[in-house]
Amino acid sequence: MSTRKVLTLISAVGMLFSPVAFGGVFGEKLDSGLGDLPSSYAAAEYQNRVAGEKLDSGLGDLSADYTAMEFQRTYRVAGESLDSGLGDLSPSYTAAEFQGKQIVAIR
Repeated sequence: MSTRKVLTLISAVGMLFSPVAFGGVFGEKLDSGLGDLPSSYAAAEYQNRVAGEKLDSGLGDLSADYTAMEFQRTYRVAGESLDSGLGDLSPSYTAAEFQGKQIVAIR
């Protein structure tokens, strides 16, 4: 057999095994880990409830209009300002003096 025929035969055999090498393992099953569970399965055996248990939000029996007024300060410090940090800027202020030069691309 010539060297060319041997190399061709080796290449052909290699091509036959390439799907096994680069693909999945022969007989491999891609399993979700759920086994054969029906679509209606809800894992009810793991949802434990105690008789009389109340799922509480932690807010107790507060009314919808409760504002926690007892925790809000009723006094002000002299000179205190509730400032946003923007001072007396107008709503139209754009900080143009801090923006760099605008470069317009022309085609």
